[in-house]
Amino acid sequence: MNVWIVSDGEPLPTDEGNVRLRRMGLLSEILYQNGHEVHWFSSAFHHYKKKHRSNYDKDIKVKNNYTVHLLNTKGYRNNVSIARILHHKELSRKFSLNTKTYDKPDIIVATLAPLELSRAAIQYGEYNNVPVIIDIRDLWPEIFNEVVPTWGKTLIKPYIWICKSKLSTILRKSTAMIGVTPQFLDYGLSVAKINKREFDEVFYTSYKPRDISGHLNSFNKHWSKFGLKNNDFIVVFLGNFGRQFVIEPIIEAADKLKAHKNIKFVLCGVGESLDKIKKLSSNLENVVLPGWIEEEQILSLLAASSIGIAPYRNSINFTKNTPNKFGEYLSASIPVVLGVNGIMADLVSEYECGDVYSDSDELVKILESLYSNRKRLTKMSESAYQLYNEKFNADKVYGELSRYLQEVSMKK
Repeated sequence: MNVWIVSDGEPLPTDEGNVRLRRMGLLSEILYQNGHEVHWFSSAFHHYKKKHRSNYDKDIKVKNNYTVHLLNTKGYRNNVSIARILHHKELSRKFSLNTKTYDKPDIIVATLAPLELSRAAIQYGEYNNVPVIIDIRDLWPEIFNEVVPTWGKTLIKPYIWICKSKLSTILRKSTAMIGVTPQFLDYGLSVAKINKREFDEVFYTSYKPRDISGHLNSFNKHWSKFGLKNNDFIVVFLGNFGRQFVIEPIIEAADKLKAHKNIKFVLCGVGESLDKIKKLSSNLENVVLPGWIEEEQILSLLAASSIGIAPYRNSINFTKNTPNKFGEYLSASIPVVLGVNGIMADLVSEYECGDVYSDSDELVKILESLYSNRKRLTKMSESAYQLYNEKFNADKVYGELSRYLQEVSMKK
């Protein structure tokens, strides 16, 4: 089976360093390991690092039957900007132009956003009689209502209406939709104004199983320079300092917990609000801001961490979602403390492997309770891995997704 992955924004297997692959990256690995041919079309612009992987269109062979196709654009500095909209338009134009020279695939998997790129994938599928699966992992364009400043909400309404109209057409023309949660699939069906079809399914965002215990040996190598010890009670955040996260309550909690010398907050990532967080935490010795970190550093940090914190903003994009960080913490047997209610809160409550806070005072109570009750923390860690293995194990979930794609391509 020849599979095209059309997705922008994820780390690529061709990126520098030990890359943490995500949804499309892990799916691509399973596909080529099962003998399928994979072509991944993405941007030459690195969304998280805000720099170019290449200054021109470039094809990179990962394996004999696995190729990454980089499509060059000007890029953008801010995630919410005109420059990013222009980036999406140029990316879709390049996809439509460049794919004329490639052999026709058996099936295409395209992420819903950016909208222009998923529409280009649908148009290709229509013209060439190729089934196209749309992966819904963002509530696009609804999320614009929550990321734009208050003064811009009225101005953005016409743009959201236009995008939603285009999205409705894209989803109706798709062969099928796959949602990262049942709620996300329901959103797609609602926008498309259709009932659930034969191949509309749910596949949770998942992570590869891995034994991270051995990486504890390299903890000092990567983290002693930050004043950390592997027996510290580490509250870890892996993400980016953007508008989807509310970091301030964590800093407030760190200030209230500074008397506990070995409770440490390690907040990893880069982003537009990083300078603000640095300023807020400048006098706190228990807050570590290492910036962007690579896979080996992440694994050693997870091996020593007690709690994973997921400070998602209270928005429908997260109350109905199980984003990357959630599954990543669970895969490392780390209980998750959430800043938002919804499906993630329901899951950690059901499996007794986490908690929810609404402000810094509640966060302090949760952390102090777990700090003083290590038996409960150990039990929560075991339950976290149980939840991971049942619903977020990438070998299981993306193995099923690979078989699903074969079934769709054969029937269509």
